[in-house]
Amino acid sequence: MLKIKPKQLIRLIFSGRLERTVKVLVGLFVIAVFFAGGYMFFHRLFVYISQVQDIGVLLIDKIIAIGFLAFFLMLTISNLISSIGTQYRSAEASFLLASPLEHRQVFWIKFYDTLFYASWATLIITIPALLAYGVIHGLMLKHYIIIAFLIIPPFLIIPAAIGSAFSLIIFPLAHRFGMRKVIAFLVVLSIGATFILMRARFTNILFSAQGDLALLNYYLQELASNDNQFLPSVWIIEALRGARLGNTGDMWFYISMLLSTAAAALVLLDILAVKLYYTAYTASLEIIGRRKRRNRKSFYSLAWRLFGKFPKNMRALFVKDIRLFLRDPNQWSQFTILLVLIVFYLFNLRKIPLNIEGLYWRTLISFVNYAFCGYILATLSVRFVFPSISMEGPSFWAISSSPISVKKLFWEKFWIAFIIFFILAEIVAIISNALLAQSLMMTLLTGGGILLMSISLTSLATGLGSMFPSFDEPNPGKIASSGGGMICALIGLVYVALSTMTLALPTYSYMSFLIGQRATFPATEIVFGFGAMILLNLVATVVPLKLGLRAMEKMEF
Repeated sequence: MLKIKPKQLIRLIFSGRLERTVKVLVGLFVIAVFFAGGYMFFHRLFVYISQVQDIGVLLIDKIIAIGFLAFFLMLTISNLISSIGTQYRSAEASFLLASPLEHRQVFWIKFYDTLFYASWATLIITIPALLAYGVIHGLMLKHYIIIAFLIIPPFLIIPAAIGSAFSLIIFPLAHRFGMRKVIAFLVVLSIGATFILMRARFTNILFSAQGDLALLNYYLQELASNDNQFLPSVWIIEALRGARLGNTGDMWFYISMLLSTAAAALVLLDILAVKLYYTAYTASLEIIGRRKRRNRKSFYSLAWRLFGKFPKNMRALFVKDIRLFLRDPNQWSQFTILLVLIVFYLFNLRKIPLNIEGLYWRTLISFVNYAFCGYILATLSVRFVFPSISMEGPSFWAISSSPISVKKLFWEKFWIAFIIFFILAEIVAIISNALLAQSLMMTLLTGGGILLMSISLTSLATGLGSMFPSFDEPNPGKIASSGGGMICALIGLVYVALSTMTLALPTYSYMSFLIGQRATFPATEIVFGFGAMILLNLVATVVPLKLGLRAMEKMEF
């Protein structure tokens, strides 16, 4: 069975069909662009930080440690969600469980799928970061081999084992206590664990340069030490530090910590799989098949009235999509996790000092926050809007053959995504601007930019989702990770970067004029900047919408 997976991948890449080959090549190109861009970003960042006297190298180590801690938390959650889809909701798992294979063997076959789907995107970021770290510090070839085979694999396996173990426990508990209660408990547990880990003595790098030597010495000691010695993220940075300093004993000690923990996690997961997988699978079938009759008429009638300005057939599609979203734990659980991460972002904005002097730094902080809001929209659009057309599955052909035209289905997907994501992004923008004590002008400016971003990113995801549909794939995460999803992600991130720059440059020139740093009014920069902003959003909105509508009209029914 394990030999089939590489063969399927090879046949996918070297398929004789032109359309599939083009998608694979485009996907590989997108991955290469992400990889190259990530390496350039981390290399320039580490070069700049390494020039800071005395503390530059320590700061790089601290950034790597914090980054891998964030990756560890996200990988754990991602593996938990992916395992629910691959272990319990996939047709392949049902087929294999009906075969002579043991339940334990089926679990491990699907575990590799979970590990792949949940971890491949993280590698596109972690590998360039580690490569840039090695180039900056002059690591040898043997160190890169050690990183590739002895550091990265166990770091990916540990959260995969934790997430899969939770999935084995969730369904038996949900069968007894109810899925909503169990999910609510896990969300609270995740929030608490993330809060404790992210708050654990990460030293604030914004301190007064006029402090005494005692303060500076304490700060250097804090940077040189790592708390939470039981975390894999700390083992990674300590192993890298041992390689950098030539301390082979420390390097192999922390590598052995990673390897032994990964091995122990797999052994414990195997024990749980033998005892619980079949029970968890049958419990998941009962939960899926269970139909609780609850009075939800008031909620759906509210949704019906909320979209009262739209035609009745489109309103019916709105209510249908809301019902399907709420019925699918893969969808609303991931959406909830993203909301939790946004809340943590807003919470940590309080640590930024409000008395920062200098127009450049105030403008930079404002537009970094603006770019983050755009990143939120881009992430949500790729994950939830791009797969929306494909999630219709076989029912798409029934809808297309009904009196409802495919154009109305297309616009229904656009409007429901735009309304929800625009409201969410505006709330984040307003709260973050308030926490950063931004002026009314900056709040209105970024609010208008968020409106344009919401329209353009929703148009990109809806249009490209219609151009690259996957009606045979029931898992929205896999659809978002397909070649078309990667194209959508790349275009969305490029759009966010261009949108931020076209709005930030004229704003900085105007602010310089207001405080007297510039003698003449920057009329040219303002006209050019806002003209470029309008043109960019017109292209990002009109082109994908037209191409998406044309693609849907050309589909053979």
